[in-house]
Amino acid sequence: MTESTVLGLIPARGGSKGVPRKNIRELAGIPLIAHSIQAARDATAIDSVVVSTDDEEIAEVAESHGARVPFMRPSELATDEAPTAPVITHALETLHEAGEAYDVFVLLQPTSPLRTATHIDEAYSLYEESDADSVISVYPTYDTRWERTPKGAKKLNYTDAAKRRQDRDPEYVINGAIYVTDVEQFLQTEETITGTTKMYEMTERESVDIDTPFDLWLAEQILTEWETHD
Repeated sequence: MTESTVLGLIPARGGSKGVPRKNIRELAGIPLIAHSIQAARDATAIDSVVVSTDDEEIAEVAESHGARVPFMRPSELATDEAPTAPVITHALETLHEAGEAYDVFVLLQPTSPLRTATHIDEAYSLYEESDADSVISVYPTYDTRWERTPKGAKKLNYTDAAKRRQDRDPEYVINGAIYVTDVEQFLQTEETITGTTKMYEMTERESVDIDTPFDLWLAEQILTEWETHD
């Protein structure tokens, strides 16, 4: 297999309702986005780390921590309703116009500060070794899920038997920390999860996603308190 050129892409818009300005809020002494930038820069799999943002302050913070911000994202791609796929397409096409072509991109949400360079490299190795078109990061769960129906609550999983938690086979939840995707496949389908997909497993603790003030507090405890006592 020939060596691929890999883009590490970090999407970070300025607007955020749950935690205002969360991408540059301090977490364990540095801005939230800096955790993802550092992980991407330390990962041997990634050739270039680019932040896609519509916000000048985020751009300045990103560059000060070693990421590239070679373009600003259009405002129409930075709304609450804007899906991720057009953001990726815009980044790939803009970079291509500037003479940068990539075979693979690794999408790294800045809201996953506990994802490390080791996680990125392991996920990319899985992508390469398995000949997959995409890899998603997940964590295992053994929880039962239910839905409301006119006839009452209905169990959605683990319906075959009332097994103890420790006896169940795990199900997996996408944690949003890492998406490794073949560029050609993405441009054909406009899907980050496309073709043959493999799962890269992380722990639930490593999968904390910053969406609320509680998530930010929890990540702070893990990074500053839990890690020192492990």
